[in-house]
Formats: sequence, C-alpha cells, structure tokens
Amino acid sequence: MRLCEKCGREWPEEYFYCPICGSRLVEEPTPEYYKSKAREFRAKAKIRSAAEMCEKAREADPNDPILHKNLGELYYLMGQINKAIEEYRKCIELYPDFADVHYSLGIAYYRRGMIDKAIRSLKKCLEINPDFIMAHYWLGIVYYHRGDVDKSIESFKTLLEKNPESIIAYYQIGVSLNAKGRFREALEHFKKVAELCPENTAVYYHMGMSYFALADIQNAMKCFKKALELNPHDQRSSHMLDLILNVPEL
Repeated sequence: MRLCEKCGREWPEEYFYCPICGSRLVEEPTPEYYKSKAREFRAKAKIRSAAEMCEKAREADPNDPILHKNLGELYYLMGQINKAIEEYRKCIELYPDFADVHYSLGIAYYRRGMIDKAIRSLKKCLEINPDFIMAHYWLGIVYYHRGDVDKSIESFKTLLEKNPESIIAYYQIGVSLNAKGRFREALEHFKKVAELCPENTAVYYHMGMSYFALADIQNAMKCFKKALELNPHDQRSSHMLDLILNVPEL
C-alpha cells in the first residue's frame, strides 16, 4: 500500500496519485518498474493489466526488443492479432536474428490468413535456428492449408527426423498422405500413433477412413468402433459406421 502524506489515506501500489487530494504518491515510475509490474501481472494471468504495463514501459523505452516481444505475446493471448504482428515486426527491426519472434510472427500471420508471409517468417526462424522443432510443425500446417501437401509432408518428415518419437509428426504425415490418396502409407503412420498413444481418438477415425478408401470394410468398422469406444460423441466415426451399416437398398 502507498500512503498519501498529505491526507493520510492509503492506496494500492498501482496508484501514483492520491484520488482524493491529487498528491503524488511516488516519484515518476521508471521503465523497469513497469516491466516488473508486467511480469507480476502476467504471472497472475492478468493479461490485460500486464499489457497496459508493457505499453507504459514502451512509451519510455521504445527500443527494447524484449519489451516488444513480450507485448506481442500479450496481444496475441488477448486475440489482438494485428497488434501482435506489429509488435513482433518492431522487435525484429531492432533484433533481426530473434528466431523465437520470427516463429511467433509466422503463427500470427497464419492466424490472419496471411499464408505466404507465415511461410516466410517460419522459414526465417529455421534459417536462424534449424533445430527450432515446432517451426517445422507449423510450416507443415501452413503448407497443408495452402494446398501444398507435398511440402507439408516434407516439413513433418523433417520434424520426425529431429524427434523420432513425435506423435504429432506421425499423425500429420498420415493425414497428409490420406489427402494425397496414399492410404497404405498413411496407415503405417497412423498405426505408429496408435502404438505411442492408444487413447488418441482422432487417429482411429483417420485409420478407418484409410481402410474405407482401400475397401477394407471390416478393419474400417473396427477403427470407427474403437474411436467411439474412446469418445462416444465422435460424430465423424458415428456417421461412417451408419454409412457402412445402413447401406440403402437398390
């Protein structure tokens, strides 16, 4: 608490002036004070308050790249993607080799539907740090949604090379191979996911779709039933079972 020496009242630490008499409670806060308060608020999940403190620090210290990075992350958490992009770009202007920020910028661009810019940012991240594993994942996701499935598979395979036990890499390669009509190859990757993570509902649905495309109806049904066993609310698997079991009469 802060004591107003003029009127004797106490106020919370975020007050710099007494609301009653207008007297200054403390000297003008420094940028470090605002940064410290931002860290404190963020640790308490008070994201908006943390952003407000970062904004005040930015006014006094506009050339701190870490400050722009932190503010970008806070804006992103609040869903203010355009503001996040602006802060990430400012950070990169001040410190071009910040791989983390190129990565965050790539994801923010993707969230805004700016696919080509997302790819450039993620590639820049990997140029700076080839071992930034999650950048390979997001690059695969972005390529997939651009319709460039071959490059998507390539990115996920690179992720798998760097982390051979990556469940998400096996899964995404399988999904991408299914999209290419390479169902037998997809099954091998889905089976690996099921081995590493038997409770993964989604993989049984995709396995079922692979078997269904290969006209292996018996195994397709087994997979859809397994998906529903794990998640009775899985409407996709339920729909496919209905489709198989309720073939209309000609």
